[in-house]
Amino acid sequence: MKTRLKMKCEACGCWNRIEVNKLFVEQPSSEPKVKVLIPMYETLQISKCQRCSAIIAEPKKLIRILKKQ
Repeated sequence: MKTRLKMKCEACGCWNRIEVNKLFVEQPSSEPKVKVLIPMYETLQISKCQRCSAIIAEPKKLIRILKKQ
């Protein structure tokens, strides 16, 4: 499933939109009847920051979004 993901540049802090494929990766679980699927994003092309031209994402790299507490 193709979607657009907003990512922040680590160098300058500018927000950029990146085109990605959304995948679900199965993770092993302790209970046999339960399936654990983790959403991951695979970048489709090399993405550079609009402001500073730093490389944000490269193709075939998986991105996992984690919530900060």
